[in-house]
Amino acid sequence: MADDLFTPTIAPAAEARRPPWRPQSLLYPAVFGGPTAGTVLALLNGRRLGVPRREQLAVLGTGSAGLAARLVVTLAIFDDGADRPVRLVGALAGGLVWLVAAATQKRRFRAYELSGGEPASLWLPGLGAVLVLGFAEAILVLLVAAA
Repeated sequence: MADDLFTPTIAPAAEARRPPWRPQSLLYPAVFGGPTAGTVLALLNGRRLGVPRREQLAVLGTGSAGLAARLVVTLAIFDDGADRPVRLVGALAGGLVWLVAAATQKRRFRAYELSGGEPASLWLPGLGAVLVLGFAEAILVLLVAAA
C-alpha cells in the first residue's frame, strides 16, 4: 500500500523526434494567417505530441469548416467598393481552429512539459505559415469573390 505513494502519476512520454510548440502560441498564426495556417500548424503540433487520430480529425474538420465559413461569409458581404471587415472573418475562423487545437493538445503538452520537455520556438514556422498559407488563403478568397 505504501508503494503506491511513490508511483509516478505522469507516465513517461514517448521520446519526441521534434519538440512540440506551445498550443497557446498557435493562436497568433491562426489569427493572422487564418484557418488554413492555424490548421496546418495545429496538425503538425498534434503529430509531434502524439494526439490521437480522432482529435486530429476534429482539428482538420474545424479548419475545413472555418475556411468554408470564411468563403461563404466573404461572398455574402463582399461588395465592390464596400469596406467590409473581410479580414476579421478570417481572424475569427482562425481563432475557432485554435480553440479546438488548444482543447485537444493542452493535456498532452502539459504532460510533455512536466516530464522535462522544452517547447520549440514557433517564430519561423508561424511566420512562414502566416505569409505563405495566409497569402494563399487571401488569393483563394479573392478568386472566389471575383467569380
